[in-house]
Amino acid sequence: MKKNQKSLTIIVCVVFLVALSSSPVLTADEETIIGTVNDFYQIVTDDYEVYEIGDSEQGNELVEHVGARVEATGIVEEDEDGVKTITVTSFVVIGEASTGDIEDIEMFEE
Repeated sequence: MKKNQKSLTIIVCVVFLVALSSSPVLTADEETIIGTVNDFYQIVTDDYEVYEIGDSEQGNELVEHVGARVEATGIVEEDEDGVKTITVTSFVVIGEASTGDIEDIEMFEE
C-alpha cells in the first residue's frame, strides 16, 4: 500500500510540474506610453525611447497613423538585446507630429 501511495504522489507531482511548465508566464501589467508613430512600426517617445509595435489588432490599426502623436496602452516586453515591444491593447491619437519631429524619429530605422 505504501508503495502505491508513493507512486501516486510521484505521478501527481510530475503532472503538476508538467502543467505548470506548459502554462503561460504570468501576465505583465499594462503600461501606457506617449510618443510618435514612425514608418518603421515603432513608437518613439519624447526622450527617444523606441518601442516596436507588436502584431495585434490594435497594433495593426495604430501603424496606420504614421506621424501621429499617440497614447498607447499595452504589454511591454524587452528582449535580451534590449529591444522593447509593445503589444497594443488600446490607443488614442492625441495630435500630429511636426515635420521636424518625424525627421528625428526616422533616424531609428533598423
